Amino acid sequence: MQSLNDVTIGGTYTIQWMMCDPHTMAAMNNHELKEGMTVRVVGQFYGNVILGVGDKRLAIGKEAAKDIKVSSFT
Repeated sequence: MQSLNDVTIGGTYTIQWMMCDPHTMAAMNNHELKEGMTVRVVGQFYGNVILGVGDKRLAIGKEAAKDIKVSSFT
């Protein structure tokens, strides 16, 4: 497992766990980003991680991305 900050751009990953602060977790839930989901890392911008989730694109701040652990999608 690795943090979302340390993954390869273009890779597909499964979210294993998220240990973010309550405000960040609420935002994740609003965007239906949950443990067990498959996401694609489409880029990085000023340290933020850009995820592809279905037909949406979400930017995750670098501090929050450190607290999200993922594994390679197989």
